[in-house]
Amino acid sequence: MPRILNKLFQSHLCLLVFLITGLFSKAALRAETFHESFDDTSQVSWQVRIDPNQARKKWHVRNTSVMHAGAACEHLQVTTGNLGSLIELSHPLPSSRIINELTLSLWLKSNRRGTRVGLEAVLPHQIDPETGAVARIYLIGDTYTEEGKWQQMKCTTNEALVNQSLGLLRGRTKLRQLDTREMYVERVLIVTRSSSDQVEFLMDDLKLTPIVRPNDSVIQTAAAMSKQNSQPIVEFLLDRLQLQGRPLFPRMSLYHGESLEALKQAGLNVIEAPQFDDYRFLTELRNHGLWAMATPPRPQAQDGSFLPSRDATLIPFDEQTAPIVFWYLGTQIPGSEWNQIRSRVGQIQSADQQFKRPIMADVLGKERQIAREVSMIGSSPRILNSDINLLEYRNTLIEKTRLAPGRFLWTWIQTEPTFANARWRESFHKTPIVIEPEQIRLQVYATLSAGCRAVGYWTTDRLDDTSAPGALERKLVIEQLNREIDLIEPWLATGSVISHVPFTLVQKQAPLITQLGADFKNSGSKRLMRDEQLAEREMLLQQKKEAATEMQASVIHSEYGTLILPVWYRDGAQFVPDQMAGNEAKIVIPGGNVSASVWELSSTRIKNLDRKRVNGGVEISLPKFDMTSIIIMTSDQGLIEKLRNKIREISPQAAETSLKLSRAKLERCEKTNAELLEMGVSKVARMDGPAILERARERLSQAEVSLTSQDFHEAHTAARDCRQLLRILQRIQWREATRTLSSSMTSPYTISYSTLPDHWRMIEQIGRSAKHINPNLLRSGDFEDIDTMVVEDWKHVQNPIEGTQAIAELYPRDRRSGEFSLRLLAAPLSRNDIPQNIEGPLVRVTTPPLAVRSGQIVHVTGWVKVSTAITGNPLGATFQDSIMGPGGALHWNAQSDWQRIDLLREVSQSENFNLTMSLNGLGAILFDDLRVMAYTPEPQQYQQAEGLEALPLKSLGSSGVELLNKVPE
Repeated sequence: MPRILNKLFQSHLCLLVFLITGLFSKAALRAETFHESFDDTSQVSWQVRIDPNQARKKWHVRNTSVMHAGAACEHLQVTTGNLGSLIELSHPLPSSRIINELTLSLWLKSNRRGTRVGLEAVLPHQIDPETGAVARIYLIGDTYTEEGKWQQMKCTTNEALVNQSLGLLRGRTKLRQLDTREMYVERVLIVTRSSSDQVEFLMDDLKLTPIVRPNDSVIQTAAAMSKQNSQPIVEFLLDRLQLQGRPLFPRMSLYHGESLEALKQAGLNVIEAPQFDDYRFLTELRNHGLWAMATPPRPQAQDGSFLPSRDATLIPFDEQTAPIVFWYLGTQIPGSEWNQIRSRVGQIQSADQQFKRPIMADVLGKERQIAREVSMIGSSPRILNSDINLLEYRNTLIEKTRLAPGRFLWTWIQTEPTFANARWRESFHKTPIVIEPEQIRLQVYATLSAGCRAVGYWTTDRLDDTSAPGALERKLVIEQLNREIDLIEPWLATGSVISHVPFTLVQKQAPLITQLGADFKNSGSKRLMRDEQLAEREMLLQQKKEAATEMQASVIHSEYGTLILPVWYRDGAQFVPDQMAGNEAKIVIPGGNVSASVWELSSTRIKNLDRKRVNGGVEISLPKFDMTSIIIMTSDQGLIEKLRNKIREISPQAAETSLKLSRAKLERCEKTNAELLEMGVSKVARMDGPAILERARERLSQAEVSLTSQDFHEAHTAARDCRQLLRILQRIQWREATRTLSSSMTSPYTISYSTLPDHWRMIEQIGRSAKHINPNLLRSGDFEDIDTMVVEDWKHVQNPIEGTQAIAELYPRDRRSGEFSLRLLAAPLSRNDIPQNIEGPLVRVTTPPLAVRSGQIVHVTGWVKVSTAITGNPLGATFQDSIMGPGGALHWNAQSDWQRIDLLREVSQSENFNLTMSLNGLGAILFDDLRVMAYTPEPQQYQQAEGLEALPLKSLGSSGVELLNKVPE
C-alpha cells in the first residue's frame, strides 16, 4: 500500500476509465452525516501504519488543551530514523457508497507541510492478485500547508479522482478489467513523509457527508473475500512489541519434533516452524495457544544460487501463514552478508503486504547497518565453558543495544555445549558436557538486565527428550524461568533499563587462622585441616573482594512501575556456578519513590519488603538472596492484587517444578561424587561430599513434605536450598581440580562440573608419561629467528578493515626472554575516526603443523602480554589450538603484564596440530616462549595376582600434577 500511495503523490495524469452508468448520480436514498469530535478521553481511535524499520510511534493520546473545538482532540507523535519515512494514519468510517460530492472534512494541525488527506475505498467484487484480499483504491484530497496551525482538510469524490485511482490499480495489478460495482469508502487516511526526527499530528472534527450506505449483502461479500480477519496484529511501538494489542515478550524455541503440549507447558510462546507452508503444523500451534516463527523461502536460479530482489520476487504469502508472527532469516549470520539481508528483506516485504510481519535475524557484526533493515536484531554470544564470564556477557549485550539504539534486541540462550565443544568430545567418544540449570538462569537474567526484548532457548535436540544427562534439568529450568518471565512480562515488554546499581549482602565469614596454628600443625590430619582452612579462607576473601563488582541490580522503568533485577554474576560461573547466596541484601535505588511499596516476587510468593530513604535514593532490604531475584516498586495496589492472584494460581506447579529440578540435580551430583570417590582422586568427594549430599537430601525431603501439605512456598524454598548445597559441592570439587592449574581453561575437562572425572583420568595418564616426553615440537616458538619461522612455514594473514592498519612483527622492545617477542598490532589510521564495531580477525598468525599421535597428550606453554587494551570487538585477542578450536580458545581484552599460558589437549587421532593467535580488535598483544610438548602415556598396568591391588589412581594422579609443575617456564 505505501507503494500505491507514493505513486498517487507523484501522478499528474488523469486516467479516464469506464464507470458503471449512474455510479455518480445522486442516490434516491436517505443520506446521513458522520461526525467524530474526539471528546472521549478514555480511548484513541486513529491507527498508525508505519514501517517499523524506519519509524516508531512515541505517544498517542486524547489532548484536552490544544483542541480545535469541543473538549479534546487526538494527538499523536511519531519518531523517525530516516528522512522520507512514510507515515500513514487511518480512521474507520461508516461504509458509504461512492457518489458525487461525497465529502470528507477534517481539522488537522501538524509540524509537517505536504501532508495529504484522503479516503480508502473498497471494490467489494474485485480481488487484488498481489494481496489475495479485496482490491482497494486510495482517493487523495487536500494538502496541508499551514505548518503549526489548524487547517481544514477535505477530500471530495468525483469522476476524475476515482478514474485516476482505478488506473493506478490497473497498472499495478496488470488487470485489464476491474469489477467496480458497488464501490464504497470505509476509512479516512492521512499520509506524509518525514522531514525531521519527530512528526506530530493533532486531529479534530472529522465529518463525512452525505452517507449512502451500501447493501448489507455487499459488505458481507467483501468480508467473505477479504483475508484480513485472519491477520495476527503485530505492532511495534519504538522497540516494544504488541501482539493483538497486548505487550509481548517472546519466549522462543526451535522445533525438533517435540510434543506441542510439552512446549506449551514449558512456558514458550513462539516456536520455529520447520517449513513456512506446513499449514497443518501452523494450525496445530494455534490450537495449543502457540505462535510461529519461520524462515521465508528464497528465489533460486537453475544453478541453485539465490536471486536478488532486483531479479526475482516471492509469491504473496497465503492467509494460512497467519500463525507466523516473525520471519526468521537465520542464526549468527556474518555481518558481511548485510547486502544479501537487505535484498531478502525487500523480497519478503513485497510478498507479505497482507500481514506486514516483523523480520528478525541473529547476526555477527554490522548490527548498526542490519538493524536498519530488520525489525528485530539478534546477538547471541556463546560464553559457557569459556573464559568469558557472565558479567562480560551482559556488558556485551548492553553494547549491542548501543550499536542499534531504539531497536528490538533479542538473543538465543545457550542451553547446551557449543558445536566446537560437542564435536571434540564426540571425537573422543565421551558423554556431552552438561550445562548446569543455574547457568541457563544466569544467562536469562543477564539478557533481561541488558534490555533484551525477547529470548530464545537454543537447542539441537528435543526439549522433551530427557534421557541424556542434564536434559531433564534443562527442561525444568526453562519451565521455571518462563513462569517468572510471564509474571513480569508487562515490565519486560514495555520498560527501559535506566541503570545498573551494585548491592551488598552478608556472606559467610572467612575462618580465623592464627600464625601459630598455621606453623605448628604438623601431624597429617592437622596439616590437612590447616590446608583446607587456608584454602577456604583464601577462597572466601577472594569472593568477598570480587563481589563488589559481581553483584549488580538492573533498574527497569515502565508504565507499570519499577522493576529491579538483582543478579550475582559470579566469576567462574560460566564453568561451574558457585553458592551465590547470602542474607540481608541491601540495594539503593537512585531517586526511588519512598512512598511506593516494594515487593519481592517469585513463582510461589509475593512479599512486601522494607525500604527507607537514604543518601542517594531508596534502600531496599532483601532478607535472603539466592543467585537472582525479582523486585517491583509500585503504588498500584490493584496491580499487586492481580500478581497475588496469578501467583496463587501457578504456585502448585512452580513448587513441583522446583522439587523435580532439585531431585534431578541431586541424582547427577551423587553419581559424579561417587565416580570421583571410586577413582580416589578427590579429598572433597571423600571428606565433604557425603555430608553435603546428606544435607541436600534432607532439604529435598523437607520440600516433598511441604509440597504434600500444600505449603508451596516452603517446598520451593527447601528445594532451592537443596540446589544451593549442591552448588557448594560442585564448586569446591572444581576448585580442587583447578587449584594447581594456571587457568580453568588449561584442561579441556575443567570447563564444567560434569567433566571433572575425565580431567583426573587425563592427569593420571600424564603421570604415566614421565619416560616419554617430547620436550618441544615448536622450535621457533621463541621468536628469535625469522628465517627459521619462514622455513618451518609459519602463516601470517592480515585483514585490516577500512581506516585501520594491522601488522604482525618480531618486536625487540618488550619480550619475556631472549631478544624478540611476537607482536600483533592493529590501530586506526586516524584518531578522529576510530571504528567501534569490528569483525575480526584483523591479523592472525598460525604455527607450522606439528605431527602428533593418537593417545598422546599435548602440553602447550608460553607467555602473553596485552600491551594496549583491545577494543572494538568483545573477543579481543584469541589463542586457540586445532584440537578444541574456538571451544577452547583463550581471550584477552584488558591491558596486562606478562601472563603464563598453559593448555593440555588429548589427541584422539594422529594428525597435525597447530596454534593460532588472532587479534580481533584494535590494540596490541605480545606472545613469547611458546612450547609444545607431547606426553606419551605408558599402558595401564593391571595387577591380576590374587591378593595384589592395582596402584591407586590417587597416587598416579598426584604424580601427573607434580610432572606438570616441573615443566620449565
